[in-house]
Amino acid sequence: MNSARAFLDAAHEFGAQLTSVAPLPLALALACSLANLLLRSRAWQNILRATYPDVNLRYRDVSRAYLAGVGVNEIIPARVGDLVKLFLVKRRAPTTRYPGLAASLVVETMLDWVIGLALLVWALQAGVLPGLPRLPTIPAFDLSLAARHPIVSGVVLGAVLTVLIVLSFRVRSFWREFGAGLVILRTPGLYARRVASWQILAFGSRLAGAYFFLAAFHVPAALEGALIVQAAGALASLFPATPGGLGPKQALLVVMLAGTASRSEVLAFSVGTELTLVVFNAIVGLIALISLTGGLHVRRTIAAARAERSRAEGGRGS
Repeated sequence: MNSARAFLDAAHEFGAQLTSVAPLPLALALACSLANLLLRSRAWQNILRATYPDVNLRYRDVSRAYLAGVGVNEIIPARVGDLVKLFLVKRRAPTTRYPGLAASLVVETMLDWVIGLALLVWALQAGVLPGLPRLPTIPAFDLSLAARHPIVSGVVLGAVLTVLIVLSFRVRSFWREFGAGLVILRTPGLYARRVASWQILAFGSRLAGAYFFLAAFHVPAALEGALIVQAAGALASLFPATPGGLGPKQALLVVMLAGTASRSEVLAFSVGTELTLVVFNAIVGLIALISLTGGLHVRRTIAAARAERSRAEGGRGS
């Protein structure tokens, strides 16, 4: 309820200031957002090539699968889009295996965790992020609930990890196939050149996009503000209970950007940015999905992805 209330308040402010949005900075922000996704697609393609060196994984196929998955993630929470990414790649390269594909996504997000942690540490040290004593009072149900009950949250997380580990040991050859997706990590130089370099460029695009979004919604645009936006997104993404992180990000940004602009301006910026990105990524993702599958079959694609994954898991367990 708190996250929903925070989002509705922000939506009201956004509606009141909709006509004042600057179009040129907004267009530049969306261009940076698309560049971020395309750069990340290149990094993922290089991970997949290292995992399956004998498979022809074309960039146009990998990038469209990546964009389609991002689009689904904007519409449906709990990372369903990640399953869509794997399914679409496997359709183009049938000899790939789901454990290896899943591991490639783990590698693809590793640097994000490092950057996100660095941003959170910076935000705490800079005093723009409230400390643990205040964090439970932020009106974002998923963040505040976890902060109010850290022991329970830790137990739940530990239980989930334990179940996953136990199940993985029961599935024959799972770890061997999963380990294939991590092969690029065995050569740090190759990882730095072919993965980290692209992801650093992608992060630069995200940072530039945040800067232009601030300018579009008339919030003072500066490097610190863009970093604050990224830090809020990193914290909200730890609990992906809402599509696009809507709700938690608005609550965090009101606190973290306090003093740089009025509350109404921050709310209009936060919800305006998120809604714009949700719509933009969803449209781009659906276009990519149509180009790969020949039609707009979101539900059918998700159902097929889940069914194929279940068959693969059943085959490994036999």
